[in-house]
Amino acid sequence: MVATVSGLTNAAQASAYYEADDYYSEDGTAPSVWLGKGAAELGLSGDVDQEAFTRLLHGQIAKDQRLGTQRDGEWSHRPGWDLTFSAPKSVSIMAEVAGDRRLIEAHEAAVQRTLALAEQHLAATRIREDGEVRREVTQNLVIASFRHGTSRALDPQLHSHNVILNMTQDQDGHWRSLEPRALYQLQKQLGALYRQELAHEVTELGYEITKGKDSSFEIAGLSPESLEAFSQRAQAIEAQLAERGKSRAQASAAEKQTIALDTRQAKEAVPQAELVQAWREAADSAGLTEEKRRQLVAEAQGRLTAHADQESSNVFGRELLADQAVAQGAAMLGERNSVFATTALHEAAGRFALGAVSQAEIAEAITRAETTGELERRTYLDYRGAAFEGMTTATNIANEMTLLRLEEDGRHKITPILSPLDAGKTVAQAEQRSALKGHAWNEEQRAATAQILTSTNQTIGLQGYAGTTKTSTVLATVAKSAELQGYRVTALAPTASAAQVLGDALDSRADTLARHLLA
Repeated sequence: MVATVSGLTNAAQASAYYEADDYYSEDGTAPSVWLGKGAAELGLSGDVDQEAFTRLLHGQIAKDQRLGTQRDGEWSHRPGWDLTFSAPKSVSIMAEVAGDRRLIEAHEAAVQRTLALAEQHLAATRIREDGEVRREVTQNLVIASFRHGTSRALDPQLHSHNVILNMTQDQDGHWRSLEPRALYQLQKQLGALYRQELAHEVTELGYEITKGKDSSFEIAGLSPESLEAFSQRAQAIEAQLAERGKSRAQASAAEKQTIALDTRQAKEAVPQAELVQAWREAADSAGLTEEKRRQLVAEAQGRLTAHADQESSNVFGRELLADQAVAQGAAMLGERNSVFATTALHEAAGRFALGAVSQAEIAEAITRAETTGELERRTYLDYRGAAFEGMTTATNIANEMTLLRLEEDGRHKITPILSPLDAGKTVAQAEQRSALKGHAWNEEQRAATAQILTSTNQTIGLQGYAGTTKTSTVLATVAKSAELQGYRVTALAPTASAAQVLGDALDSRADTLARHLLA
């Protein structure tokens, strides 16, 4: 997987693991760097210091401040989370086998910019006040980033382990434990943002790319055979999935992660020179000869020189492309959500402009769209009610204003479907039928059904969470009552699957709204 999030449970083991041998550096330790505004606040910069890293894993901010709780005479503190970004196989091959070390810098730049977005939009803590717990956005993280170059199968695999330590500074300057839910919820989104930023960096180096699904890509010019030759780890996982009768596309993320852990090999220390020699022999056998490798690098450098000559005249074109990508992304998100997370807009826009513009340019385009009024800031609430920075579109606002006017103009304009007495009888009968099937109504369902049946308003809104049986109780009862009174009932839903559920509940045909409008 391109991005994974895993919780760390043992501070001592984590400290030793991330400083493990790696062939990149001369002193035998993995190249590392402190990242995040929280790290800067603690005076941490440059290479990750082992002593400071170990201390922070244990939650020790200062001599007189330690995060965590005392449990059964022992101190309890979750060390942090490992957010790992892995480069596409072709990038690893061209960096490690072909020797284009510029791609390592491209990977690091993509990692750091993705983490900066995560810090800006996802960093938060939980604060208990007056018996209640609230989520506070902090916008600062303490991150120890370690770069590695091989997989456990000793294939070239450029990846970075980014240890997000369990600490963040609240708005009053106090250090608190991090609230990590967003990291898990948006794991796939963060992976896409990393790929998009890396695709931009790779094209900026002169390489051409072939685009895949979900912002995936590979450097153009490498054959499937050459990629397969350095995918032993992926082959082992796919073999395990095949034994279960599944492919990567069919397996869930949890299944793939479980198999990835089951098939992990023990780490093996091999000198860099031996690894590179073995890789180049394998590449030669797969048709990626030294001549071909040199040619790919030379062609990229040639394109880079040509692009540099055109760069000054292309600024306006890039701005226009970023503006178009943001507009497309916002329109797509706005079709399903009145308000969407700003990170979702970054990811959607980056998907449309993969490799052509950076996330920094997308951020500038979002600001321009705010200035012109095409986008407006809102608070986005996830399915658990956590608040994030969000956006809505001018189109969504206009649509909502139209709906509100229609609702207001339709108040007290119709004769109720049923009288209060008949509505009460209908609800009681529907409730009895449900009871025979083993389903009980609650007071909210009774009240909602009665209110709709006796309303004099043309437009009535009913809001309910998924799984609260509002369709099979409230809506089904209202629809059948209306039909008995001579009304024609039209059932519409936003998606085909929702229309199917609605039609089954009402025992009638249901269409999507788009199909209905088209017809």
